[in-house]
Amino acid sequence: MVNIHIYPSPLMHESRILRITDALAQAGIFTRIDVVGVARADLPAVETVDAMRSLVRLPRRLFAHSEGFIAKLVRTIEWSARVLASLRGRRVSCINAHSLAVLPLCVLASKLTGARLVYDTHELETETVAAHGMRQRFARRIERMFIRNCDMVCVVSDSIADWYAHEYGIQRPAVVRNIPQFPTPQSGDRETVRARMGLRPGHMGFIYQGGLMEGRGVERLLRVFAQLPGVDLVCMGSGPLEPAVQAAAAGHPNIHFVPAVPPHEVLQYTRAADVGLCLTANCCLSYYFSLPNKMFEYLHAGLPVIVTPLLDQRRLVESYGCGWVASEDDEALAALVRSIDPAQIRQVQSAVDRAAAELNWDNEKARLIRAYRDHGFA
Repeated sequence: MVNIHIYPSPLMHESRILRITDALAQAGIFTRIDVVGVARADLPAVETVDAMRSLVRLPRRLFAHSEGFIAKLVRTIEWSARVLASLRGRRVSCINAHSLAVLPLCVLASKLTGARLVYDTHELETETVAAHGMRQRFARRIERMFIRNCDMVCVVSDSIADWYAHEYGIQRPAVVRNIPQFPTPQSGDRETVRARMGLRPGHMGFIYQGGLMEGRGVERLLRVFAQLPGVDLVCMGSGPLEPAVQAAAAGHPNIHFVPAVPPHEVLQYTRAADVGLCLTANCCLSYYFSLPNKMFEYLHAGLPVIVTPLLDQRRLVESYGCGWVASEDDEALAALVRSIDPAQIRQVQSAVDRAAAELNWDNEKARLIRAYRDHGFA
């Protein structure tokens, strides 16, 4: 039972794919799993993950130093041909498409090999910030055209599942939320870590961790906390807005920048704060339906969360009572931040602990395995 996962990246940080393939292998759904991606000069062409899984990186050599549309199209066709050639003669039982960009290729591969096809989309790709105009119309048409060739569709939130069922008239997709597999936090004195992050003694510490980029609420946080000198903000991560965060930190003693840390150290830093921040902007449908990793990371670090009133995030916080839903108005957010004190955190701590106990990868992978078995994968 050979399973091929296809994703057009160098396969460096694809934690969701690695979690899913590990769960499928451990459950005995498949006996051999290869994840096929794009070659990069500093990475091995074949990388063994474990006895059952490998990463396979195939090259795109044509027009390697050109960035025009034609060059990119030629490289895509070349890479797609290499993917198909790599499957020739193999007895493949299932192919997984991990993005809309490779869905047509995976449909063709499934027809050539006789394999079943799973579409495991990591977000609502036709409704992202970058999707608009002709590009969006083309993406919607491609997805509508090819999604009916899939034996199973898997998405990352309930609202996205409902959207697919309604928009395309298909069976409601399986939902496997993007809950990380949390490592055991490294030992470390909390006050020492707080000092390392710049948090001042006796001040409430609010943390944002993740990509420092537009649409994630980073600029809004800098704007609001600049008016709250008695409350500390830590922005931990990397991205295009890193200079803006550094400038804000230089000008305000309550705003602190911490560069991205290795994954096994994230929880140690997160636990040193008091409240986690997930203020995704309501700028596209994909964001409106999103459940970001950082929400689950905060909860597993024992932190209550503040979210914006996006559909699935609001539902999760309200159903568990594990935090607060902030208005999209800056003054209302500032008032909420000012109102949170240690007593309020103690009031919601049991709800945070319950959410963390239930929202873990062990429970989520059980949903994954059940979905595969319900769709006839023995």
